[in-house]
Amino acid sequence: MRWRRRVRLGALLLGLVLIASGIGVIVTGVYHQWLDQQQVAARAYNDSNALNAWKDGGSAALPGTPAATATPAATPTPVTISECGGGGASSDAYALVAFSGLPQYNYAGVAVNGDWSGLYDRSMVHWSGSPAAGGAGNVIIAFHREPNFEFIDQLGPGETVTIQDRSCTTYVYTVTQRWQLAPSDVTQLVPTSGHELTLVTCTPWWVDYDRLVWRADLTSVNGVAA
Repeated sequence: MRWRRRVRLGALLLGLVLIASGIGVIVTGVYHQWLDQQQVAARAYNDSNALNAWKDGGSAALPGTPAATATPAATPTPVTISECGGGGASSDAYALVAFSGLPQYNYAGVAVNGDWSGLYDRSMVHWSGSPAAGGAGNVIIAFHREPNFEFIDQLGPGETVTIQDRSCTTYVYTVTQRWQLAPSDVTQLVPTSGHELTLVTCTPWWVDYDRLVWRADLTSVNGVAA
């Protein structure tokens, strides 16, 4: 009889340990999810402030070609302000990136210039080791899909991405390819010989186990065909 009591006691203790472990896993998961949501909320706040500051500086409307099928202007679009973003834009505001190929969502963001650590505080970064917009080579911009670009997976070949820099020059890139890849398979970030843009984000949103990668060619500068 005594050994049966010991077995029951052991089973009870084991059950309590398993329950406590399960509760710990749940609490840890909820805590990390809460941290992720706090980080996303902080990024959204910073992104909104940066975008509003850029637009308040006089750049609410991009003068670039809104779609790949549009006819480029015969002459460059006049620029009436000396610095896009104006004095209100923060010092880390590098370029305004608008996904002009998806006008139904009005997707746009202000990229900072730096390395991937910039993605802790902001949703979009221009890799500082790559050329500036319009430059020869492979311009690299990475961005978080949450909270601003959830339906960006609809961007496909033939559609456009418009970049405006602080000098008010506007570059339109037309998407030529799109891939969905495992993080270890992303090889499109190497230098190229053309005037190209590579965009990278995570997919699916809030899960982020794969990467969406777009390659685009420069097709116009200030409305003039490149």
